[in-house]
Amino acid sequence: MHKKSIYFILSVILLGCILSTALSMLIGFVLPDGVVREFFILSKSFGFGAPEGNWVNLGPLRFKVGLFFDVSILSIFGIFISWYILRYFK
Repeated sequence: MHKKSIYFILSVILLGCILSTALSMLIGFVLPDGVVREFFILSKSFGFGAPEGNWVNLGPLRFKVGLFFDVSILSIFGIFISWYILRYFK
């Protein structure tokens, strides 16, 4: 039995999330304003670095730090589709 590496699994899941986010942006561009469009483009950001005072100050060196994940309905759907592809198409 061929075992898949963790890097391959994470790459396929990330690719599914990226493609579904692109689909969400396309739907937001194509559909007219309304409830259906708002449902598909609704997303929630998780991460750190959003406040104004998020500078890391080390004396002469000062920089900003931040990492965000935008989660939408279609990105979750894309994760499940890519997981299905990994599970059932060996």
